[in-house]
Amino acid sequence: MQSSRVLTHPAMARQRFLEISRRPEPHLDLVEASLVIALEDRPGLDINRYLEQVGGWSEAVRGRLEGSRDIERIVEVMNRLLFEEEGFHGEDDDYYDPRSALLCEALDRHAGLPITLSILYIEMSRRIGVDAVGVSLPGRFLVKFSGDFGQIVVDPFDGGRILSTIELQVILDEMYGGGVRLREHHLRSFSRREILGRELSQLKAAYLARHDLPRAAASIDRLLILDDRDPYEVRDRAMLAMQMHSYTQAIEFFERYLELSPHADDRARVRDQIAYLRAWMDQN
Repeated sequence: MQSSRVLTHPAMARQRFLEISRRPEPHLDLVEASLVIALEDRPGLDINRYLEQVGGWSEAVRGRLEGSRDIERIVEVMNRLLFEEEGFHGEDDDYYDPRSALLCEALDRHAGLPITLSILYIEMSRRIGVDAVGVSLPGRFLVKFSGDFGQIVVDPFDGGRILSTIELQVILDEMYGGGVRLREHHLRSFSRREILGRELSQLKAAYLARHDLPRAAASIDRLLILDDRDPYEVRDRAMLAMQMHSYTQAIEFFERYLELSPHADDRARVRDQIAYLRAWMDQN
């Protein structure tokens, strides 16, 4: 007899995301948090199955390393398991398909965007006792290892290839036409919350492209859990509330935006919008 699927109410998934996001950075599990992001849209998602799968791959890598702490050796073993044996690969044919931004989809299909593959790479590294961080260049999210050896930058979207300084410069050249030189700030380490923010921003963009306003709003709500003082997300949330005819909520978000950005260039337009919404509500 098949076991019945356990469904999770979206509110419970949101509460779980809130709890995870409040953990200290070293204890914030990106795989778990990413799966909880997906859980809000997919109430029957079996998070434990995916966590066990990632844990199994990590243990396999640990066993093959036989205690080695050499970073290039670690990258080699990780790449062999993930990209050769398991067949993970980068795929962005439908960049604005919301499924592309969900880690569970990447784990199911063994294919994903730079952000989802980097999350898997970072968390497998952590599980074997090696610190890795995310870095972002235009159009590409990467993984960086730092230590006495210097730094190594890996591209999980391209089979875990180690990128030289010249290759990193090429990525910038493709975006800026050669007008920007690679500097240390281009390889700034992203915090775990910032990585989750990047993932949710991708999900938000995908839902907006499909005019799925409630799910786009839910993505912003979770972005605001990560940083409730982001004025641009607050403003976007106000706009979505207005489009969904939640005018009281729209006013609240617009007013919050003005509190956070009292000197914003669009402050006069936002005040006019608030006045218009209040007048409409008084007449209806």
